Amino acid sequence: MSGATYYLNGKEVTAKKFRAGGKSDWLKASPMIANTYNEHDPLLSEALGCMKSQVPEMRQLLESEGVQGVGILDSGQARITSRRGRNHLMRLLTEIRGNKYHDIDGGYSDG
Repeated sequence: MSGATYYLNGKEVTAKKFRAGGKSDWLKASPMIANTYNEHDPLLSEALGCMKSQVPEMRQLLESEGVQGVGILDSGQARITSRRGRNHLMRLLTEIRGNKYHDIDGGYSDG
Protein backbone atom coordinates (compact mmCIF):
# COMPACT_ATOMS: atom_id res chain seq x y z
CA MET A 1 0.00 0.00 0.00
CA SER A 2 1.47 3.31 -1.06
CA GLY A 3 -0.37 5.43 1.49
CA ALA A 4 -1.69 7.77 -1.21
CA THR A 5 -5.42 8.02 -1.75
CA TYR A 6 -6.63 9.01 -5.20
CA TYR A 7 -9.88 10.85 -5.85
CA LEU A 8 -11.53 11.49 -9.20
CA ASN A 9 -14.66 13.65 -9.26
CA GLY A 10 -15.07 13.18 -5.51
CA LYS A 11 -14.87 9.36 -5.60
CA GLU A 12 -11.96 7.26 -4.38
CA VAL A 13 -10.31 5.39 -7.27
CA THR A 14 -7.22 3.27 -7.86
CA ALA A 15 -3.94 4.85 -8.94
CA LYS A 16 -4.21 3.18 -12.35
CA LYS A 17 -7.68 4.61 -12.99
CA PHE A 18 -6.58 8.03 -11.71
CA ARG A 19 -3.68 8.19 -14.17
CA ALA A 20 -5.65 6.79 -17.11
CA GLY A 21 -6.86 10.22 -18.28
CA GLY A 22 -3.45 11.88 -18.19
CA LYS A 23 -1.24 12.67 -21.16
CA SER A 24 1.88 10.55 -21.52
CA ASP A 25 3.87 13.40 -23.11
CA TRP A 26 3.12 16.04 -20.47
CA LEU A 27 6.81 16.88 -20.06
CA LYS A 28 7.17 17.70 -23.76
CA ALA A 29 4.39 20.30 -23.78
CA SER A 30 5.33 23.97 -23.56
CA PRO A 31 4.47 25.85 -20.35
CA MET A 32 1.36 27.98 -20.24
CA ILE A 33 1.99 31.71 -20.28
CA ALA A 34 -0.69 33.56 -18.40
CA ASN A 35 0.49 37.15 -18.39
CA THR A 36 1.02 38.32 -21.93
CA TYR A 37 0.76 41.93 -23.01
CA ASN A 38 -0.26 43.04 -26.48
CA GLU A 39 -1.67 46.01 -28.35
CA HIS A 40 -5.29 45.40 -27.40
CA ASP A 41 -4.51 44.54 -23.75
CA PRO A 42 -1.44 46.52 -22.63
CA LEU A 43 -0.01 46.82 -19.15
CA LEU A 44 -0.05 50.37 -17.79
CA SER A 45 2.69 50.90 -15.21
CA GLU A 46 3.11 53.85 -12.88
CA ALA A 47 6.34 52.51 -11.35
CA LEU A 48 8.13 52.21 -14.70
CA GLY A 49 6.77 55.53 -15.89
CA CYS A 50 7.83 59.08 -15.11
CA MET A 51 6.46 62.48 -14.13
CA LYS A 52 4.57 64.48 -16.77
CA SER A 53 7.42 66.96 -17.11
CA GLN A 54 9.85 64.10 -17.92
CA VAL A 55 7.78 62.51 -20.73
CA PRO A 56 9.87 63.90 -23.66
CA GLU A 57 13.12 62.85 -21.98
CA MET A 58 11.79 59.35 -21.24
CA ARG A 59 10.53 58.91 -24.81
CA GLN A 60 13.95 59.95 -26.11
CA LEU A 61 15.61 57.42 -23.76
CA LEU A 62 13.39 54.59 -25.03
CA GLU A 63 14.20 55.50 -28.63
CA SER A 64 17.95 55.86 -28.08
CA GLU A 65 18.18 52.55 -26.18
CA GLY A 66 15.98 50.71 -28.69
CA VAL A 67 13.36 49.58 -26.20
CA GLN A 68 10.56 48.00 -28.21
CA GLY A 69 7.05 47.35 -26.97
CA VAL A 70 7.03 50.21 -24.45
CA GLY A 71 5.55 53.66 -24.91
CA ILE A 72 5.16 56.57 -22.55
CA LEU A 73 1.72 58.15 -22.35
CA ASP A 74 1.24 61.90 -21.88
CA SER A 75 0.34 61.18 -18.24
CA GLY A 76 3.78 59.61 -17.68
CA GLN A 77 2.54 56.01 -17.44
CA ALA A 78 4.49 53.34 -19.28
CA ARG A 79 2.30 51.48 -21.80
CA ILE A 80 3.82 48.01 -22.12
CA THR A 81 2.92 45.60 -24.92
CA SER A 82 5.97 43.34 -24.76
CA ARG A 83 7.52 41.25 -21.98
CA ARG A 84 10.96 41.75 -23.51
CA GLY A 85 10.42 45.50 -23.59
CA ARG A 86 9.31 45.47 -19.97
CA ASN A 87 12.47 43.63 -18.91
CA HIS A 88 14.66 45.95 -20.97
CA LEU A 89 13.03 49.00 -19.37
CA MET A 90 13.41 47.55 -15.86
CA ARG A 91 17.14 47.00 -16.45
CA LEU A 92 17.57 50.53 -17.81
CA LEU A 93 15.74 52.14 -14.92
CA THR A 94 17.70 50.06 -12.41
CA GLU A 95 20.91 51.53 -13.84
CA ILE A 96 19.57 55.09 -14.02
CA ARG A 97 17.50 55.39 -10.83
CA GLY A 98 19.48 53.00 -8.66
CA ASN A 99 16.31 51.17 -7.58
CA LYS A 100 16.13 47.44 -8.20
CA TYR A 101 13.07 46.63 -10.31
CA HIS A 102 11.80 43.06 -10.14
CA ASP A 103 8.92 41.49 -12.04
CA ILE A 104 6.97 39.32 -9.57
CA ASP A 105 4.81 38.14 -12.49
CA GLY A 106 7.86 37.05 -14.49
CA GLY A 107 7.78 33.80 -16.43
CA TYR A 108 10.41 31.29 -17.50
CA SER A 109 12.19 33.61 -19.93
CA ASP A 110 11.92 36.74 -17.79
CA GLY A 111 15.14 37.25 -15.94
